[in-house]
Amino acid sequence: MKKTLLVSILLIIMALTLAACGASPAPESDSAAQVKIELETNPDPVVVGDAELILLVSDQDGNPIEGASVDVGADHTDMTGMGMHGPATEQGNGKYAINADFSMTGNWKITVYVRQGDLDVKQDISIVVR
Repeated sequence: MKKTLLVSILLIIMALTLAACGASPAPESDSAAQVKIELETNPDPVVVGDAELILLVSDQDGNPIEGASVDVGADHTDMTGMGMHGPATEQGNGKYAINADFSMTGNWKITVYVRQGDLDVKQDISIVVR
């Protein structure tokens, strides 16, 4: 009886310890909350082959962010090793563009990095290539 009680107490302590160690989601950074990144594509919807990714970058008030360094990565989420990355070219008025060559259909993750001064934001956007 004592052995069963001891084992039960140890299991409860271990369960409470594990629950306390659980990771909570990281809070959104201040700079990420201050930036809005929208993605447009040409063609729309995106198909296999060449496509232009157009990023509209603005602050929390909707004002365009100009003069930023915008880097873009594209990764096929279902097949590792199929990806590309590079800098987007500023087009003016908070618009940045990059050409991509989507080699196959499926789910792709577009990762956008916006850097300017103290601003350093990363955002993932999902798209489906047809």
